[in-house]
Amino acid sequence: MNHRHPAASLSSSHDPLRSAYARSSIAKFIWTILLAGLVSLAVAPTCFSGSSAGDTSASGNVVPGKTLRGKATYYPDGLNGHPTASGDTFHQSDHTAASNKLPLGTAVKITNLKTGKSTDVTVTDRGPALGRRKIDLSKKAAKDIGLTPKEGIAPVKIKVTATPGAEAVPVR
Repeated sequence: MNHRHPAASLSSSHDPLRSAYARSSIAKFIWTILLAGLVSLAVAPTCFSGSSAGDTSASGNVVPGKTLRGKATYYPDGLNGHPTASGDTFHQSDHTAASNKLPLGTAVKITNLKTGKSTDVTVTDRGPALGRRKIDLSKKAAKDIGLTPKEGIAPVKIKVTATPGAEAVPVR
């Protein structure tokens, strides 16, 4: 009669095939984890290269002197103090704007086509994405061009005066 301890039957030292299989399975598991880690490290930079604080890309070829036409609106008060796509904090009292058409850091002259009034702003955020709306302005910039809360939207000319890394062009 064999009175071996029950745990002794689970020991791999008595079964060389089970031991080799276990080592092989553990080795495959470790290699799989290592490979997954390496792949995720290689892919991570491309996953986060989209619209980060340093990203200035936008659609189209934008150079100083380029002019766009469209509608301008202004930021709602609820966004005051929030971070922008450029990493700056948005303030209604700054001369800033949001655009999906222009690179972050682009300096533009906005002219209200109804009033003829204009102001200079810097694109620090993304938006708006509605219809012909090309740019959202801070309240200060909207006031400078005569865009009132009653109107809420105005036809504008947007003239690029400087792009990130380019020198400013004279505004006429």
